[in-house]
Amino acid sequence: MELKLLRLAFFFVALLIACMGIVSCATEEPSAPLEPKAPAPAAPAQPAVTQQSGPISAPSVPQQPALAAPAPTAAPLPTPRIVRVGNPKPIRETVVPTPIPVVFPVTVQSGDGRDITFEQPPERIVAFDSSVVEILFAIGEGGRVVGTHQYVSYPPEVANITRVGDAFNMDIEATVALEPDLVFVFFDRFVQDLERAGLKVLYIPSLSDDFEKIADHTRTWGRIVGNPDAAEIVAIDFESRVAAIRGTMEPVGAGPTVLQDVGGFWTPGQGTIMQEVFDLLKLENVAHDIEGYAQISPEVIVERDPTVIFTSDPVSFTDEPAFESVRAVRHGTLLTLSSDALSVQGPRFIEGVEEMARLVYPGIFE
Repeated sequence: MELKLLRLAFFFVALLIACMGIVSCATEEPSAPLEPKAPAPAAPAQPAVTQQSGPISAPSVPQQPALAAPAPTAAPLPTPRIVRVGNPKPIRETVVPTPIPVVFPVTVQSGDGRDITFEQPPERIVAFDSSVVEILFAIGEGGRVVGTHQYVSYPPEVANITRVGDAFNMDIEATVALEPDLVFVFFDRFVQDLERAGLKVLYIPSLSDDFEKIADHTRTWGRIVGNPDAAEIVAIDFESRVAAIRGTMEPVGAGPTVLQDVGGFWTPGQGTIMQEVFDLLKLENVAHDIEGYAQISPEVIVERDPTVIFTSDPVSFTDEPAFESVRAVRHGTLLTLSSDALSVQGPRFIEGVEEMARLVYPGIFE
């Protein structure tokens, strides 16, 4: 009997505990079901731009990922002296050459085949030649020139230099009186007289062809006077300007026909430096069958009908009825160069070539 009463008591206790659990669960809120997570979208490279009215606040800039380091590259090539931008305007860049040691003695071959040796730089030079005077001034050594001939006119500083002749006639006594330690002449007529007077003489004929040798002549004088660095800079500049013209002319076809009147209808033909200039600029010389310099007749000028005429005396063409039909006269292409640069085989020569190029081809040369 007691056992039945005990079992009945355990039953009522268990029933009471179960009822209390049910009441507790009914007072709790059910949890929301979980949603599967979608992958996060990639952030745009830059924020989208939207139009809105009113003031626009500055957007926050998202932090950009760090850029990967660039792959290593080979060392850059040296910058060339001539750079062509577009077609076909060349740009010359300043070039600083490697220093050149001053070395003496210096030996130079004279125009008569003799070796002339300099143990030291000459301090007082009679430069009986326009081109050498211009070279010496161009490399900063014009102060060494104590005498020249009366037709030297450039640079302006030569105005105060003593004149000892008129290019083809030399005053030997006046030359000796200047006490030079070098006399340079471009012809050999007075070499023996000067040497008999006890003077050191260097004779080198004027360039008759290959005007690009002007750069080499400049280097030679740099060695003679002990300033090879300055001479190298001038020489490189000359060469680079020639190369710039050649590069500009490369895509150009045949140029116009041309006549150069140096006075009295005298004109250069084959075997002259000016013919080389015409070839560089792709100009067809109407005096192509002339050797050296010769006088061309008005009849030949009319017959060959040049498109361009270079002359310091345009009136001699415009005032002559015989030339009325010549294209250069009809079109007004009677051109005058602003200087005598093309008559002197010195560093300034390239300025004359550049000016001629600009006048003939204004569309491609500045």
